[in-house]
Formats: sequence, structure tokens, C-alpha cells
Amino acid sequence: MNNNGLPRGLSFLAGAAAGLALGYYLHSEKGSALRQKITENWGDVLDDLGDRTQEHLADLIALLSDTLDKGLSFADLAGNQLQENVEQLGDDADDAREDAETSFENGMDRARARLQQKFKEAGI
Repeated sequence: MNNNGLPRGLSFLAGAAAGLALGYYLHSEKGSALRQKITENWGDVLDDLGDRTQEHLADLIALLSDTLDKGLSFADLAGNQLQENVEQLGDDADDAREDAETSFENGMDRARARLQQKFKEAGI
């Protein structure tokens, strides 16, 4: 015989008995009074739950709004920093171009001077 079957069967019977007892109690006069009391208080419980939900919802909305404001501030800062970096990069590129032009012009002047020197030496 299965030893696990007996405790399960007893548990089922105990649960069924408890369900029958609760059903009988709720249909008795005392159970009817309890149901009436629960029904009367149920509206108050729901109202209280609604009020608490509204309070927490207001807190949640305030928290989300604060988080959104902080996110927008961070985005503004990041955008400003990016703009500054791009402007600095443009300035650096302009400086590098000017340096290259100056070096090229200096190199051309030196090459021109050497050629003129060589032409002079050659008598041309």
C-alpha cells in the first residue's frame, strides 16, 4: 500500500470538511450577519484603498517628473559639452590647416630661393 496516499486522502477530507463547515457557517444567522458586516465595510475598504492608491500615484508622478527634469538637464549639459567639443575640434582643424599652409609657403619660399641660387650659379 502506498504510504503517501493516506496523508493526501486525509488532507483532502480535512479540506473538504473545513469548506463544508465554512459554507454552513456563512449560511447561518451568524454567517449572514458577518457577510452583512463585510459588505457594509467593503465600500470603506475600497475607498481607503482608492485614497492610498491616489496618494502613491501622486508620489509616483512627482518622482517621474523629477526624474524627467533631471534627464533633460543632463541632456542639455551633454548637448552643450558636445557643441563645445565640436567647436574646439573645428578651431583645432583651422589651426592645423593654417600651420600646414604656413609650412607649405615657407617650403615653397625656400625651394624658390634655392632654385634662384642655382640659376644664378649656372648663369641663367
